[in-house]
Amino acid sequence: MAQKNKRAVILEAAASIVEQSGAAHLTIDAVAAAAGVSKGGVLYHFPSKQALLEGMLESFLAQIANRTKAYRDADSSGKNVALTARINEQYEQSPAQKAMGRAILAAAAEDPEMLTPAREESLVAFKEAAAGSAHAEMGWVLLLAVEGLRLLEMLKLLPLSRGERHRLHLELLELARLYSA
Repeated sequence: MAQKNKRAVILEAAASIVEQSGAAHLTIDAVAAAAGVSKGGVLYHFPSKQALLEGMLESFLAQIANRTKAYRDADSSGKNVALTARINEQYEQSPAQKAMGRAILAAAAEDPEMLTPAREESLVAFKEAAAGSAHAEMGWVLLLAVEGLRLLEMLKLLPLSRGERHRLHLELLELARLYSA
């Protein structure tokens, strides 16, 4: 198996720190120790904590895009494929991905401009949700439900059991297919 590149190892270490200790403990020194590289090695790839956070956002959005694409490619139903892919992608987020989202939110509170790439992705998501749905508003409602779930899960505020969460996931998929264009 090929060794992961250092940049990916550093980003995984950063997400792990946030997952285990919270965003306040995300420092270059902590990331270096967790990644098993020198502080200079981290700084080579990410010259500042801000650059590290931007790298985390870039990685987070790329992971979402890759999972969404995989679900689109695998969906043979053809009913609201873009929205059902997003519903499935959100449901399959790992704890590390949720932690990475928490770190990004913490950083965005200090620098809202950091979210510019996420804003651009959001525009695409809303256009796709509207285009795939018989009624644009229903596509938006379902997308908002999915993103609300992402946020609540990211912040560990979702009060649903695993079974309840699973039933909700299936209901969202059914609604997306029912209201397909």
